[in-house]
Amino acid sequence: MQLLDADATAAALPWAALLTELETVCREHAAGLVFCPTRMVVPLGAAGTLLVMPAVGRGLSITKLVTVHAGNASLGLPTIQGEVVVMDTRTGKRLMQLDGPTLTARRTAAVSLLAVRLLGAAEARNALLIGTGAQALAHAQALAALMPLTRLHVQGRSAAASSAFAGQLQAMGIQAQALTPEQQASRPWDLIITATTSATPVLAEAAALSALVVAVGAYRHDMAELPPALVKRSALFVDDPDGARAEAGDLLQAGVDWGQVRGLEHLVQDPAAAPQRGARVFKSVGCARWDLAAARVAALHNPSPSDA
Repeated sequence: MQLLDADATAAALPWAALLTELETVCREHAAGLVFCPTRMVVPLGAAGTLLVMPAVGRGLSITKLVTVHAGNASLGLPTIQGEVVVMDTRTGKRLMQLDGPTLTARRTAAVSLLAVRLLGAAEARNALLIGTGAQALAHAQALAALMPLTRLHVQGRSAAASSAFAGQLQAMGIQAQALTPEQQASRPWDLIITATTSATPVLAEAAALSALVVAVGAYRHDMAELPPALVKRSALFVDDPDGARAEAGDLLQAGVDWGQVRGLEHLVQDPAAAPQRGARVFKSVGCARWDLAAARVAALHNPSPSDA
């Protein structure tokens, strides 16, 4: 079994290939060819949580194991640790193990960029990225790779955090300009991405008059990055409708009519029905189907010695 560390996992997951495979998995899941049960959440005593996320598909199947220990920072350990085990569906033979946080960050950003493409923002010229963590970094990398003409502005919790993150991106060759929260409404945005761990809104409604807003940070029902008024007046889309009903705090706190919320699979199967302008919100909560898509890409770009 191949063991890929964080750097090798990132190298095995090129952006364009991820988007293509995500579309394929959407179609296969709609056709009943991919099975993805609800994630299992297991308490690890009082200290942490274990998340178990399997997905079964043609050829390959995966299980992602993730642990979350909020107190690990004081021990010098990562809060989130995980791995994705990739196996042959027919025989169960273990083929590779991928770095969980790296795979999650890249496939989440790829899901966002697929939604951007389907919802009319692929030619966005002005983009605002709110957040400075791993998810924000992955989204900045994806934007630079797939939308190189987009002018990227980044915003953290403070002016210092914004400047530091912009400097980090610039050192990587990604052109980014720091922005403060007070400057959110200073220009008309085509695309806004929120990737924070905030439990309260980080985006002012006035900053998103007609932009596509992609929200990936809030991951519990009691968290929301977006103001309810913005959610209520927008066309609504989610990556995983089942997961969103339990975890998408942005939508739950706004009291949305779930009959009006469409999934990513709907957009992939009927792209002509996707609105290309006006207020649009795409909320991502994640699911193991996207991990399966990433595993397929990694297997293609890192064939086992017997397959070479």
